[in-house]
Order: sequence, then structure tokens, then C-alpha cells
Amino acid sequence: MSTGTELLSTAEPHLIPGYTGYCPQYRYRCGETYGSLTHKLLLDPTVNHAETLILSNRVTDDYEVQRPPKDDIDTVNARYKTTDPIFVHPIKPGYEGFIPKLLARNGQRYTVLATEGLAEFERQQLRNKAALNEVKKIVAIQSGQGEPRNLEERLLIKSEYKLPMLTVRPDCVGVMRNLFLDEQYETPRDHAPSPYFMDNANPEKHFMSGYTGYIPYGYAHFGKTNVAATNSALCDFTSDYRKRQSTEWAPVTISRPDPPLIIEPTTIYHKHVGMLPNYLGHIPGETFRFGKTFGADTKDAKRWLRGDFSA
Repeated sequence: MSTGTELLSTAEPHLIPGYTGYCPQYRYRCGETYGSLTHKLLLDPTVNHAETLILSNRVTDDYEVQRPPKDDIDTVNARYKTTDPIFVHPIKPGYEGFIPKLLARNGQRYTVLATEGLAEFERQQLRNKAALNEVKKIVAIQSGQGEPRNLEERLLIKSEYKLPMLTVRPDCVGVMRNLFLDEQYETPRDHAPSPYFMDNANPEKHFMSGYTGYIPYGYAHFGKTNVAATNSALCDFTSDYRKRQSTEWAPVTISRPDPPLIIEPTTIYHKHVGMLPNYLGHIPGETFRFGKTFGADTKDAKRWLRGDFSA
């Protein structure tokens, strides 16, 4: 290295400017650049510091981070032993199906994120399965269906609490479990009732002071206080709504005579049943009638032949 280059570059080792970690004795030195000062502090034998550098030197070794790790790849490929998986490493970019744990990751290629997310999901499934098997083993031992194999499992038999546990309310601990209690039914409380459909006798049936929205029938109660005016207006609205609901908006019922129970299949023109729409056959007198639906007009179509023109 030339002399000019040595003057421009900072000798090693030194801390890079911008490093916010701890540097011993740095606060008591001044008058030099950060790189030159930390170089002297790191080599000064009178300063207490670690024998090795904070960050390992990656120049001397051949260190490289592989993503995804080999353990994750083995975990994904090992799913063939237990299931019939649709995922296999490497997962091709552009796959639009669902991949577990993929949305919670970013900053890497699609294949890396998909493999690592799938491996984490598989490890979580294995942990859940192991925990479930442990609970099943405890239940089997305590119920006498399994044999204990060690001291810990033998102690489970003498445990005060047996699995599966039953949920018991604190006030019913001293009551036998085979006795039923008659409890009075309580109507669930509505925490956000609408003032429009509250009971007219409810004292809370009014709008809060300062409400600037529309008040139905509010024009008829001008001159009253806010609570009295809005209460009267809402009561009028509720009463009118209930009245319309039972009269104008009630379902319409149509009464008509029931067709006969027996319909002759060989008869073309039935007396009580009309023809199906789009029937292309001849109907007596149908050309000279109008004002009714096709089904209603074709009931008892032979009345035209009998000279009955009343209907």
C-alpha cells in the first residue's frame, strides 16, 4: 500500500463511524476522528476491553448464510411420510394457493418465505400433536386403560385431579353433580338498544342533548325541552310504525278454492286447474278473451263450448 493511501485510510482495527455501541474510555478522549480514536483505544493495553473483537472477522473464513435452512427443507420434505402433501421444495413463484405462515413474512424471495413458513407450520402441528398424545396418555392411565411405565406415570394414578376435568361453577362445588338446579331464565341485556324501537314507557326513550340528526315527527313537538320533545316524537314514530306493520305491511293472504284431489290424466281441459303457460294447443274461445292471466283464463275452458260466457 502506498504512503498516500495509508494517510487517507484508517488503520485496522477501528469502529465504523455511526456505531452506537459501547467503546471503553471513548467519552474521556477528544481531538481526533472517531475511527482514529477507536483504533488507539482498541490497541491501548491500559484500557480494559475484551480480548476479541465484538464482531467476528468474516474475511478469514468461508461463512455464508443459506436460506432456507436445511432443517426447514428436511421438515417440508418429511411430510411425505405422514400425509399426501401438495407442497414440495422448492415452491415455484407464482403459486396462488394458500401457504401457511406466508403473509407474516417478508424481505426474502417467494421460495424462501414459503418454505420457512411451511416448515414452521409443520413444527407447530407436530408440537400440538405431541401435546394431544400426552393428554390422551394421562387420561388412559388415570382411567385404567393404560399401564404406567415409570414413577411419574404411577404418581398420576394417585393424583387428586383426574382427566378429563369437568367444569363446575364456584357456587356449586358442594352440590352433587347429578342434581339439576332450576334457574330462572334471564333475558339477555341489550347494551345498545335503538331509541326508535324502545318501549314507549322506557324513560331512556329520547335523544341526547346536542343530537343534530333527523328526529321523526319532531316538527309536531316544537317548543318543548329536548327530552320531552324527542320522547314524544319517538313514541309517535314507534306507534305509527307498529300500526303500519300490522295493517299496511302485513302479508297478503289470498283465498281461492282448492283444486280437486283427483285429476283425470286423460282430460285436457280441467275444470278447476288452468293450463300451463306456453301451452301451444287449442283453447276454445281464448282468442276472444283478455284481461286475465293464462292460467286463470284457461280454467274450465269448455265453458265456451257450453255457451257460458259469464266468466
